[in-house]
Amino acid sequence: MFRRSDRGGGLPDERVLAARNEATQAFLALDDEQRAVADAVRVAVELSGRTRLGDEWLEVAAIGDAATSAYLTATQEHPLDGSRPALGALDADVKALREIERAREAIRRFRAMHARSLDEAEYAVRNLPRIAQEARTTLGSARTAVQNAAASGVRSRRAEERLAEAERSAAGMDGPGAGLQERMRAAQHTLELARSAAELAAEAPRTAQQVRTALASIATRRSAAETKAGRIAPSLSALLREFSEPCSRDLTKAETAARTAIADAERALTEAGRLAEAGEWDEATDRVTAARAALARAEERHDAVVDRLAALRDVRADPARHAADTRFVLRDAQRLVVDRGLVREFGPILDGQAVRLERAQQRLAGVHPDYWFFVTELRGIRERVREVVGQVRRSGQ
Repeated sequence: MFRRSDRGGGLPDERVLAARNEATQAFLALDDEQRAVADAVRVAVELSGRTRLGDEWLEVAAIGDAATSAYLTATQEHPLDGSRPALGALDADVKALREIERAREAIRRFRAMHARSLDEAEYAVRNLPRIAQEARTTLGSARTAVQNAAASGVRSRRAEERLAEAERSAAGMDGPGAGLQERMRAAQHTLELARSAAELAAEAPRTAQQVRTALASIATRRSAAETKAGRIAPSLSALLREFSEPCSRDLTKAETAARTAIADAERALTEAGRLAEAGEWDEATDRVTAARAALARAEERHDAVVDRLAALRDVRADPARHAADTRFVLRDAQRLVVDRGLVREFGPILDGQAVRLERAQQRLAGVHPDYWFFVTELRGIRERVREVVGQVRRSGQ
């Protein structure tokens, strides 16, 4: 007798139906797995530029495509709805299932082999919507913050410029033809710019107050710098009277430089005041910074002359004491080198500093010794000795 499933037009038996169901479930799983890995490979190649990964996947995908073809052929040739004989359906489904399982195993091996790259790609795909939404939300908050700052009279031009940059960057998140990498980069950049714009806008009131305070304090500092500039000429005159010309040669234009710097500060202060009146607090801050830097240059010129005079007078009063202080530092370093057993490496260097010290003392002879040379030589010797001591200590670590 023939089984019902083997006769034309008959319905399949449970064994045939079970085989078809198993093949169908496996096919659906294969389809999901293949599609997921294909998407991850596409993103991974885009993010890393590893075209070889894509080539390897094509070989694996071909196995999956062949299995899909086997399943579709089985279902088309043996529909199991009674319209065609069920004869051969069982064998076709078993064969398709075997190919499907082989394909799924190939995909699993590929997935395991490239887990890191594919995981990163999948994370990027999942993460993009969150970052894009966060960027849009932060951008909206930044718009509000910038508008509120302007309405309160403490606008921040930098916040406005940063907001405009963020708006332009946001357009790239949904740009036509933009790949995931471009969209991710645009979202990150938009988020950073929007945060910066919001922070600048929020800081605008504090910036305004800082500018107002600075304008008053810098005006006082400017007056003090003017007073100091007036002291440069007498100090320089004393240098020229009391010491040889080389001791002050590099300071002859100190007063001119100081007064030029004070004039620069005055212009910067005036511009800062004008910008503050216009509510341009960021630009006013820049001019305040410029004024401070100019006053620092003026003060540095004053200090260079006054400190030089004091240092030379101190050395002239007792040059032997300064030489002895430097010799003590040198000998202390020499003992360290001996204790560490590093005489061969560092002994000659320290011996050279001892020679420099002796020559510097010898140069003090004559009616008008070059005390500035003596001071700079002693400073140079101590600095070189400090370098050697540092090297010795590091070598013992």
